[in-house]
Amino acid sequence: MYRFVEHTAELEVELEAGSAEGVLLEALHAFADLVDGGDGEKLERQVVLSAGDLPALLAAWLDELLFLAETEQLVPDGAELRVAGTTVEGVVRGRRGEPRPLVKAVTLHRLRFGPRDGVWTGRVVLDV
Repeated sequence: MYRFVEHTAELEVELEAGSAEGVLLEALHAFADLVDGGDGEKLERQVVLSAGDLPALLAAWLDELLFLAETEQLVPDGAELRVAGTTVEGVVRGRRGEPRPLVKAVTLHRLRFGPRDGVWTGRVVLDV
């Protein structure tokens, strides 16, 4: 599950899933809803990202999705991921298209990612 929270010139996204991988997938789905527009050829990209802690991994994941949208016009629609510690490896799938340039950057403001009361949660604020 993901939910958008309104901010001025920013958009906060709250994420919830049963696993760390699930939270990253929910972040992908939220990002895809924001950039929309992928109806071209199918694309797959390998990703390996590491960070100093779990919240930074969430930010790095969204930064990578933003990079792929900007440089390859990839609009993601799914992924196969494995999180080990503060590293994520996997394959991002999507379509080439014309992603809307709505998301400018991933901020560190109010960033959160980790287990909480038996469920994995995350929160990230996007500069829009």
